[in-house]
Amino acid sequence: MSSLTSAEFTVSESRHETMFGAIAVGMGLVTVAQVNECLTVQKELQSTGGPMRRLGDLLVEAEMITREQAEQVFRTQGARGGHTHIQNYRILARIGQGAMGSVFKALQISMDRVVALKVLAPKYGQNTRFVERFFREARAVAKLNHPNIIQGIDVGESNGIHYFAMEYVDGPTVGQLLRRGGALDEKRSVQVILQTAKALEHAQKHGLVHRDVKPDNVMLTRTGQAKLCDLGLAKVTRDELPDLSEAGVSMGTPNYISPEQARGEHDVDIRSDIYSLGSTFFHMVTGQVPFFSESAAVVIARHLNEPPRNPRELNPILTDFAAGIVLKMLQKDRVRRYQTPSELVADLEAVLNPPSHGAPVPPAGAVPPGGPAQATSGKSSGVLNRPSQQPGALRGKMAKRRYLPRDY
Repeated sequence: MSSLTSAEFTVSESRHETMFGAIAVGMGLVTVAQVNECLTVQKELQSTGGPMRRLGDLLVEAEMITREQAEQVFRTQGARGGHTHIQNYRILARIGQGAMGSVFKALQISMDRVVALKVLAPKYGQNTRFVERFFREARAVAKLNHPNIIQGIDVGESNGIHYFAMEYVDGPTVGQLLRRGGALDEKRSVQVILQTAKALEHAQKHGLVHRDVKPDNVMLTRTGQAKLCDLGLAKVTRDELPDLSEAGVSMGTPNYISPEQARGEHDVDIRSDIYSLGSTFFHMVTGQVPFFSESAAVVIARHLNEPPRNPRELNPILTDFAAGIVLKMLQKDRVRRYQTPSELVADLEAVLNPPSHGAPVPPAGAVPPGGPAQATSGKSSGVLNRPSQQPGALRGKMAKRRYLPRDY
């Protein structure tokens, strides 16, 4: 099998992905065509505003290589200069990729514990603005001490590499669960959303707005505890730090973005996070995002102008009260949403612990004209067992694959 050159990668311009693919082909694990096929899927996922999917993950999910083979390629890549040594940390594996850098599973040598190590991409390391934003995230997380928020551990610079060490969670994200098997049941969804709302409640007390709440930023421990992560877009709502998210710049993920954030408004507050959490809630109980399109621009336009469907139309066994909470969270006008996470927490707790006098009443003004969809006689719509939308050439094949616990 011939070796692979950068020129043969017709889709991705990523140097790291090119190296990973070249090594995999050189080791005789895959063909150039297989690598290009997965890179095409990677590009299509990015074009719809989805999370960055690493080439190693896509190859494994398509059953072109095994997880063990992917880790072997990763180790070989590191030995060839894929990673810079960071003092006091030993890199164990790449587990994720964000807009500004990579996330690794690493051993903090001095404390003999495993951590998640976020490393700022080298191309941003020379940019004062990006370095400031990177350390802003670290400072924001360091303020927070809550069981439903990933704990910040250490931040610094080593050999010109800026890093941020965080609590390591050995479990999947909500996004990975949705991609693996479709919607979650109502009780489990409410439990996760309730815990995430409590995390936002704590963040609000410290003057923080997350700005990128989505399923892939809610991790689940092996015991089922939800932990909100990736405060990379977090904005301090007090005048403690310069605002790096200028007015007119839309930040966030299109499938879950609030209307005001999509418009690039300057005064985005916690109610924007409540909307994004509502979009996440909708996805969890229906298996679908509120507004789907192959075009990110179309998705944003629908968030701005189109009312969401009642989630009971997609999941008739969902209770009126849970559906009403979702719809109230997704109000276009933020004045009509829950005004604080505390208000949301109260209603979510009522779902899990209904009053003794009967079922709780749906939130006022949440259900659109016509009322909630009527449940059929115990029959499911089938949506609950259907995987979430997966664009790309491998859509049919990969929908049948078991999604792995962690991005590569």
